Amino acid sequence: MDVERLRELPLFSELDHHDLAIVARWVREVELRDGELLFEQGAMPRELWVLERGGAEVSHDGAHVASLGPGDVVGEMALLKLQRRWATVRAVGDVRAVTLDADALAAITEEMPELGERLRETMARRDRENEE
Repeated sequence: MDVERLRELPLFSELDHHDLAIVARWVREVELRDGELLFEQGAMPRELWVLERGGAEVSHDGAHVASLGPGDVVGEMALLKLQRRWATVRAVGDVRAVTLDADALAAITEEMPELGERLRETMARRDRENEE
């Protein structure tokens, strides 16, 4: 993964070149077509996703909950809370994303606590939005 591409994603934008190079070793690039599943409600979490291009639709019990776009993080809540997926997420248009699996996330946040804190802030914001 190219460090400069990572820098363009808000989740990683404040990391310096050294830290970005560490993250780049752990992320996996994924491309999906319109309608493909990122993950399904009720599934056990394996990774979080950061959308680089394209969008995603989030639904809970079949009802539309949110639309996501480039730069958005999805899947972090279940991964950080170690609980089943709360929602189903599908690609809207052609999607390019980077993913971090649970082991990679643990290693990175141990080495870079600020990234873990950023994810916890994102998760707290989403929890508040879901309660409204």
